[in-house]
Amino acid sequence: MSGHTKTIIRDLGAILQVPGAMALCSLPVCLVFAEHYAVWPLALTSAVSFGFGQTLLRMCRSAAPMRVSHAMVTAALAWVLVPLLGAVPIVLISARLPDAVTGAVLADGWNAVFESMSGFTSTGLTMVNSPSELPHSLQWWRSLSQWVGGIGIVVLTVSIFHPSEDTRRLYFAEVGQAGPPADISAVAREISWVYAVYTLLAIVALRVSGLSSWQAINYGMAGIATGGFGIDDTSMADFAIGSQLVMLVVVIVGAISFSVHRRLLASGAFAVLWKDSEVRALVALIGVGAGLLAAENRWCGSGSSGLDALFQWTSALTTSGFSTQAVQPWSASAKVLMCLAMTCGGAAGATTGGLRLRRVIGLVHAARVRVSGVAQHPWRLAGHKPIADAREVHHAARQVEASLTLLVLWVVAAACGTVLLLHAAGPGARLDDALFEASSALNNVGLTAGITSPELPDFGKLGLIILMYVGRLEIVPVLVLGAALLRTPGRRR
Repeated sequence: MSGHTKTIIRDLGAILQVPGAMALCSLPVCLVFAEHYAVWPLALTSAVSFGFGQTLLRMCRSAAPMRVSHAMVTAALAWVLVPLLGAVPIVLISARLPDAVTGAVLADGWNAVFESMSGFTSTGLTMVNSPSELPHSLQWWRSLSQWVGGIGIVVLTVSIFHPSEDTRRLYFAEVGQAGPPADISAVAREISWVYAVYTLLAIVALRVSGLSSWQAINYGMAGIATGGFGIDDTSMADFAIGSQLVMLVVVIVGAISFSVHRRLLASGAFAVLWKDSEVRALVALIGVGAGLLAAENRWCGSGSSGLDALFQWTSALTTSGFSTQAVQPWSASAKVLMCLAMTCGGAAGATTGGLRLRRVIGLVHAARVRVSGVAQHPWRLAGHKPIADAREVHHAARQVEASLTLLVLWVVAAACGTVLLLHAAGPGARLDDALFEASSALNNVGLTAGITSPELPDFGKLGLIILMYVGRLEIVPVLVLGAALLRTPGRRR
């Protein structure tokens, strides 16, 4: 076994303990609601998770320090193995419910893996048509998987299980942000604390708005994680307007970077929010986009209200996936608008998916500078003013290049997913519905145009699973993993 492999195995061992901790935390739910049949599946999941993780960790304890490529491969593998472990209690608990149609659906291995991947990637697409029929233990497990996926399994691991010198690279591979502070373990613990406080506040606010305690707990956890799993059959369509407005605030909070939340809580000044360019962009996009969507729906006579347009647009932009109205009857142009919102996503360092607003702002600024320069000096390629610090110019150029590369990869992935879903959904499938579904999976949103269902062929489910997976990892770590697997042993260094 090579030194590189040992390094990856050691850090995977730490991460794979997360489902075990989740299973232990879920046991009280089984006891409170007298669902004793769910105890042994969760206990088994915990034993397998801790046993497997500790074995790998101890077996390669003396491995060499991690490199960036190691961190990317570790993160890519972790986001495969953790959802697979997370599917174990779903299958085993559902198998104990033979008379329930919903339970029979999740007892299928493909559906369980789909549900687990959707949960841990905080997507929200689901194989379950009637989540209200699920036992409390499975409702809780789905919400908990989204809550853990929202903060990120690697960040959670860093804050609890694995405070080592490798945490900087793991943090970078998970969050996708360079230049974090020196003490990553302390930062991860602080983020976890802020996340927990905001979750508690979301639960209290939803409870006050009129939801039951159990609804508030599940929707509060999924909402702050910008997840989308619900325990009601119509998402939030049947909720009072007050509860819908509270959820809007919750998902917007989840779409703001945790670095901004940390500064806000440290200073106590709300001016911190408006000083952040991503927060300003988020507010502007919500206002403009919701107005455009409302106008489009009114033009096409979709029957949706202004509040529906605001909620649906915000849900797409924050990649939260909750809905107040079915999207399938909407016009093709309205669905394309929603696809653009899903692709933008929320802030970097938040619980959202998509390209992230930091990259979108950078690309828009670069395009503005380019067009402005050519318009003022058409005989030149660009009209940039000289900047004293060449390193600043180089850094900005590298950021734009990285964002453009990711955008191209994003478009290719969405196109491939759309074609696959057109074949999977059958001859009657519409292009706008397939594009919407592929965008929802790739950007970890969870809104659906009706394609995702238990009747979808297995290769269609696999395609959506892959889209959710690569979208959560922002594609690049997946490519690094693929290159590592394809590389011959003799060429490895």
